[in-house]
Amino acid sequence: MAKINQKTFKLALGNSGGNQSIIAKKLQVTRGAITKFLSKNPKMRELLNMEAERIIDVAENVVNAAITNKESEDRLDTSKWKLLNSKRGKARGYGIKNEIEHSGKVFEVKITEVENASSTSESGDEQEAKTSVDGPSG
Repeated sequence: MAKINQKTFKLALGNSGGNQSIIAKKLQVTRGAITKFLSKNPKMRELLNMEAERIIDVAENVVNAAITNKESEDRLDTSKWKLLNSKRGKARGYGIKNEIEHSGKVFEVKITEVENASSTSESGDEQEAKTSVDGPSG
């Protein structure tokens, strides 16, 4: 296993997107070794964060270029995925927003009797669990 130092780390950091697994593979060490190295080298941790932010910047630039019709659909899809699915993209406000509407009434479901649903009755019909729903609570 190779020894990690600041020089080799900086070389491996290039084009890694701030992905520790990619850096570990380039250096032929474990991801745990990278994590340990970073815990002892806060300046290298900062460089890693800057590289990760750079990738988000690239994704934003591709989306912006696509708005002005200067980018291909494939690059746009990749960039949108990166912005929507990465923690850093979400930290910048990108993401899928799920809105759920309801009446505000809360129901409580109680199972009053459970019969073995996997067995069959003598008539061959499957038996079901019987449930009851109480009205709105609170």
